[in-house]
This record gives sequence, C-alpha cells and structure tokens, in this order.
Amino acid sequence: MAKALAAGGRAPVERKDHGFMVQHGFEDPDGHQWEVFWMDPNAAPPQA
Repeated sequence: MAKALAAGGRAPVERKDHGFMVQHGFEDPDGHQWEVFWMDPNAAPPQA
C-alpha cells in the first residue's frame, strides 16, 4: 500500500482488519481499483 500510494495511487476506502484477515484497496493513477488482502492460514478449519 505504501508503494502504491507513493506512486500516485489513492486509498478511497479505509483499511479493514477482521482479526483473521486484513483488507485494503487502492485506486491507481489510471482509475483501476485493486484490492489487497492477507488471510491467516491458521484461521481456516482443517480439511476433512
């Protein structure tokens, strides 16, 4: 996010922290929307 914003992007929506997942998006200088997220793999239930 820091690199995207420093390169001219903007963050139209605040960062969201759901505890097990963090989500943040940005709009690039051409107007394209990008969503970046990280999810804790240990939060997923074990596979059956």
